[in-house]
Amino acid sequence: MFNITSGAMAKTSNHLQQEVNQVYKTNDYSKFKSKDGNRNLNELHLKRLTESVKHNDLLYANPILVNEKFEIIDGQHRFNVCRQLNKPVYYIKVKGLGLNEIQILNANSKNWAYQDYIDGYCSMGFTEYCYLNKLMKQTNLGVSMLLSMYASDDGENSVKLKNGELVLNNKTRGAIILQWLNDWHLFYDGYKRRSFVRALVNLYNIKGYSHEKMMQKIKYQSAKLVDCTNTKTYLALLEEIYNFKERGDKLRFY
Repeated sequence: MFNITSGAMAKTSNHLQQEVNQVYKTNDYSKFKSKDGNRNLNELHLKRLTESVKHNDLLYANPILVNEKFEIIDGQHRFNVCRQLNKPVYYIKVKGLGLNEIQILNANSKNWAYQDYIDGYCSMGFTEYCYLNKLMKQTNLGVSMLLSMYASDDGENSVKLKNGELVLNNKTRGAIILQWLNDWHLFYDGYKRRSFVRALVNLYNIKGYSHEKMMQKIKYQSAKLVDCTNTKTYLALLEEIYNFKERGDKLRFY
């Protein structure tokens, strides 16, 4: 237990030091509990932290935070590292803390960038992350654009990426759209805009769409192609270009 009071200081200083929270130490891991609603453990962060502690153990200087029920409010990764390495847990107990405080502490903590997760999982041998990392360097496209091209359309890609669960299950679509982008850059400076790339993903999924036909049409209408604020507006514009002077049924893009 650390005690930050000083007898001499208390007698002579106008600004008395007071003990606010005590830091305890234990090897009894069974007394601690996870708090319902807390974020799941991140295996990448756990691995990095474990390796760091093996080489330079500063856990004593960064105690975990628990409430009166010994539910972990802050420091679940540190706790698991202690348990894995059979090291003592340093903790501070504060009555009344709950899920709201967990959310506040998480919001105030430094967030990892997508690249941090990609580099980390790639270093652990996750082939999909290495594949994505290579694509980013080759294409100079952002993570979200590449995920929209190469991964599933379920809207959970960012969560999967952080949890080490990312699967690039649309590699064929992604490769084809990259080829399309190479063609589009001859006619449109904004071909790497996120909304435009997303529009091309939608075109890929439209039955009957012909990229070759679109390239023929854009040769004579490139002046029509301007920056749009969202994917739907791009699709409306591309539909107009694609169907220009078409007779009979026209292909709809949205």
